[in-house]
Order: sequence, then structure tokens, then C-alpha cells
Amino acid sequence: GIEGYAEDYACAIHGLLELFQADGDPGWLEWAAALQLRQDALFWDSGDGGWFSTTGADPTVLMRLKEDYDGAEPAASSVSVLNLLTLAHLTANAAAEEKVRKTLGLFAERLRDHGRMVPLMSTALAAYHTGLAQIVLVAQGDAADASPMLDTLATTYRPFSIVVPVHAESTQRQVADLLPFIAAMTPMNGGATAYVCRNFTCEQPVTDAAGLRERLG
Repeated sequence: GIEGYAEDYACAIHGLLELFQADGDPGWLEWAAALQLRQDALFWDSGDGGWFSTTGADPTVLMRLKEDYDGAEPAASSVSVLNLLTLAHLTANAAAEEKVRKTLGLFAERLRDHGRMVPLMSTALAAYHTGLAQIVLVAQGDAADASPMLDTLATTYRPFSIVVPVHAESTQRQVADLLPFIAAMTPMNGGATAYVCRNFTCEQPVTDAAGLRERLG
């Protein structure tokens, strides 16, 4: 019944990206990408970067403000930079990467002088400079042999990694339509297989939890 704010979109997108990493359903990723386009259309500041809190369509709102403080509820721009980093590292989206750079530039003085006020944006800055890894876990059937590797991913601290679970017999083709780089990834000898990649270049695949732990460092 009312217009959403930028943070509503940003947090919904973040949740959808987390759901995609949890179960690999391509519908979550499609929805996240569509919502990101809508958020950008409504709130993105093409001049200075960052996202306004409101659309500007309501004449009773006299000023369009940008939240620049990560409190109990982080700023929309902070969440959105993390969202776009994830989307960019999954889809090689140059427009998303440019929005990330522009927003980090907008917040540069804030990050330098008052970093404690924008902890999530600081996290985004660290992720931007470190670079994100893609971990693709391809499995067949009931994927029982994938459980040890899933447990490894769940218990290993990996703040700069994106997980893509792929069910080879059901959703791989759909996911590959969105993420072409996974099209050729197959289970080795019919067993669950993990591919650890950076910038869409992958190391030798591994088929057990020990090998995956080694890849993750």
C-alpha cells in the first residue's frame, strides 16, 4: 500500500542472494537481479553515486536523503554495494561494478575519517579489494556425497566467497542460463564435485571435504 524505501529493496535482495547460495534455486537469483534493476531505477544517484532513501515521487518529502550510517539497520548503500559485488562476481556485470566503484568513492571520506560509523561499508570495501571467490558445488541425485563438503562450507570462515550449489540433473541448465561459466562444470565420476574459482578461472576440481578445505586455505 505504500512505496518501499531503498533499504527495503536492498535487504530483500540480500536475502534472495543468501537463499540462492543456500539451495541453488535460480529463481532466487532471477528475482534478486530484477529487484536490483528496479532499485537502481527508483533510487540510484547517477550523479554522485549511492542510493537515495526515497523515490522523490512524494511531493510531501522535501529532500531526498542518503543514509550514511550503519546502525542496527545498515544503510541502503552499504547493503547494496555488497549485493552488487555478489551479482557482479556471478554475472560479470560491468554496470554493477561501476556502481560499486562510484559508491565507494562517495563514501571514501566517511570511510577514512569515521570508519566506525560505516562498518558494513568497510566490509564492502574489504571485499572489493580482496576480490570474491566463487565456489560451485555440483552434485547429482540425492547429493548425499555432497553433505561433507556442504558441512565444510558451513563451518569454514569465508567472508569473501560466493557459494553456488548446482543440482546437475535438475537446475544446472537453468542456472547456466544466468551464469554461463558453470555450464561445463560436471560431477567427476558421477560424484559431488567442488570448483573453486576467482574471476571465472577455476582451480582443479575436488571431490571430497579434505580437498575442499585445502582449496579454501
